[in-house]
Amino acid sequence: MTKKAARLPDAAALLAKAQHLMEGQMLDEAVQVLKKLSGNPEADYRRAGLLLMLERPAEAEPLFRSVLAVVPGHMDTMVGLAGCLVAQNRPQEALALLEPAVRAQPQSGRIAYLAGVALDEAGHAPASAAQLAKARALVIAPAERRKLVPYEIYVQLSRRCNLHCTMCGWEIWKDNSGFMEWPVFERVIAEAKTSGVKPMHILAGQGEPFLHPEIFEMLERAVAEGFDVGIVTNGTPFNPERIQRLAGLGLSYLQFSFAGWDAKSYESIYVGAKFERTLANLKAVHKALKGTKTRFCVKAVGMGDWQENLRKTKAFLAGHGIDEVWTVAANNFGGSVQSGSFHDKHGVWSLKNIDHHRLMPCRIFLKAVGVFCDGTVTACGCYDSNAQLRIGNIMEQGLAEIRNGEAYRGILDGFRQGDVKGVPMCGGCDDPFG
Repeated sequence: MTKKAARLPDAAALLAKAQHLMEGQMLDEAVQVLKKLSGNPEADYRRAGLLLMLERPAEAEPLFRSVLAVVPGHMDTMVGLAGCLVAQNRPQEALALLEPAVRAQPQSGRIAYLAGVALDEAGHAPASAAQLAKARALVIAPAERRKLVPYEIYVQLSRRCNLHCTMCGWEIWKDNSGFMEWPVFERVIAEAKTSGVKPMHILAGQGEPFLHPEIFEMLERAVAEGFDVGIVTNGTPFNPERIQRLAGLGLSYLQFSFAGWDAKSYESIYVGAKFERTLANLKAVHKALKGTKTRFCVKAVGMGDWQENLRKTKAFLAGHGIDEVWTVAANNFGGSVQSGSFHDKHGVWSLKNIDHHRLMPCRIFLKAVGVFCDGTVTACGCYDSNAQLRIGNIMEQGLAEIRNGEAYRGILDGFRQGDVKGVPMCGGCDDPFG
């Protein structure tokens, strides 16, 4: 082997390293790794995609073009380049790429959506409406093939929460009390099994589940029934005995909510919690779940200068041996929190840049329902704390009947038409954008 050949980068190894970094949300680092393979079509394509995700379309554009020069007509590259052009306010140029893509892949919701955005921004409203309607219909179609029967369920075991987190919509809560009782929980299990549900998320728009006095018994019951049970917690109600019991439950996942790198940064977000105590719980839970079937991760929600705050959080936790950190910008919690800036075009607050996005059907709304501690069923298991999206009660009807009822179908029709302004929460939520 010549010295020159020996110095050539190992493309497969660098691509694998970049993929690993990307999966860990280390996007800037992945870009730098891929840059070492400049001129490699696969590496350039991946780097362009990451740059587009990082909202750097002007840097992504020449990379997409270089790939097309090597692989003319490569569909995903053409669509990626079109996305760059839309993001740079050049929709007419994007349409030249998207029109053949629409013809080649008429059942691609992603292509129809991007074409709809480009057509709208180029001033072709009727054609845009048709493409966006097609994209929404393609997203809704899998739920309709299941006859709207949900395949995931969100369960509120506790309506009570012990914190007032700044990213949460706690200021609109009408009540902060109540636990699910066994008859309701048994009904949830029975209905979920009837519907063929496997994933059971112990998560709701309000409530810390480990405040429930019988939380461990309920989790054991659900696991024993064969559900893939996951739980989200703020991590404050733990002690050594509870953590030891937690490790033996056989949960599918545990998501620990934590963001910050010192007492001031953490306690300014998780109002009412104590940094040192929660950090000790976090480290103890992480250690206890190692080697078990339970997938552990930290969900860090960024506020303020959210990208910098999340970077600091990840670095801080890495220093404690915790790398399983999933970071996200705070959303507006169904319109109840004024996060980021107000986007006049869509009438919502958001930390995301959503100007080049359009409303699409909420995927959680399509695949799951939420069940409150009293049996009330909501169309939104994520943010609905006051049952504004009530669609039934599990003690009175089955899940399939509830999802085929007038209340749920009314919301679904709003998403189908691309207009949910009259729907509580959905009308102000930034999740369906971007």
